[in-house]
Amino acid sequence: MVDFDSIVVHYGEITLKRGKRVLYEKLLKDNLAKATGRKVRRLMGRLIVKLEDKDEVKNLIEKIGKVFGVVWYAPAIHLERNGLEKLRDQLINTLRRESINSFKLEVKRSDKTFPLTSIEIARRIGLEISRELGIKVDLENPEKTIYIEVTEDGYYIFFEKIRGPGGLPVGSTGRMISLFSGGIDSPVASWLMMKRGCKIDLLHIHSGLSSEEILGTKIGELAKVLASYGQGLKLYLAPFKPFILKSFEIPPKMILVTFRAYMLKLADKIAKENGYLGIVTGDSLGQVASQTLENLYVVSRFTETPIYRPLIGMDKQEIIDIAKKIGTYELSIKEYRDCCAIIAKHPETKAKLDQVEKIWRDVNLDETVEETLKEVTVHEF
Repeated sequence: MVDFDSIVVHYGEITLKRGKRVLYEKLLKDNLAKATGRKVRRLMGRLIVKLEDKDEVKNLIEKIGKVFGVVWYAPAIHLERNGLEKLRDQLINTLRRESINSFKLEVKRSDKTFPLTSIEIARRIGLEISRELGIKVDLENPEKTIYIEVTEDGYYIFFEKIRGPGGLPVGSTGRMISLFSGGIDSPVASWLMMKRGCKIDLLHIHSGLSSEEILGTKIGELAKVLASYGQGLKLYLAPFKPFILKSFEIPPKMILVTFRAYMLKLADKIAKENGYLGIVTGDSLGQVASQTLENLYVVSRFTETPIYRPLIGMDKQEIIDIAKKIGTYELSIKEYRDCCAIIAKHPETKAKLDQVEKIWRDVNLDETVEETLKEVTVHEF
């Protein structure tokens, strides 16, 4: 078994940011340090997470796999850069434990002051290993590939590249609030905006449980999963009661679209008070009655804060596939008393703006929004 002492982390899109590259690298470095609880060093074009114990590799691999901005990463052995002898000896000792007939060296030299090129290093060490162990170099179909990075800090040796989530570091593009039902769609929408560098907090409208009870349901569990990707988050809990009392004055088929307008107005108020630059929703065009073009158009007029709908062109299976990948699907399908499900009976699918605006004025939903805001509680994850 190889005793790793470091994890090499590579990023991609960040390198294209030119004037902001240093800022983005620092943010990714800080996010990695927060996620792993370990010291992170920046080298040319890569970050290094130092291990404190060889047994923590598995745990740190899982945590780094949730840090946006990471393209790939690898558990590695670090050697001081004192000629090639120690590097060759380390590789021979490692391969001696393997039952293989062929191998390949992939060398990348980021420190151009090193006197040999990547090809020269691979050729020289590869021949010496081949002679010592009696195994052949196979550049086309090797049984084992060994990666070597020559950096200003020495050599890093690793044997696999683990794919990261990619994207941009959380916090690099601004703060947004996400309408969060706890179904399949809204956690995926939140995750996708995190992947684009957004710091996401959640707004959940609940049907009457206490805050403690809600945090003990799948809502709290899903918030924890998303917090592990988002470097922490806030969960706003708003009661459904102020709206449901008004709903008796609303024509039944108009309740759902009016409720969606109310949700967005509530999010708009919270966004303005807390500096959020956008509202995220899990809308997928045509998936349910509230997500027709007509209804989306109408409810969008009830917020001045921009709305972002990352799922708008996806079908349900595409959304489910992402939910399974990020670990929210099994939680999302747990039973829960969702507000939209309670009122979504034979709803209007082609609402008119003047209809909903008249209902809004007639039942004074501006006042209802203000009443709701007074009862909002905020929880940190």
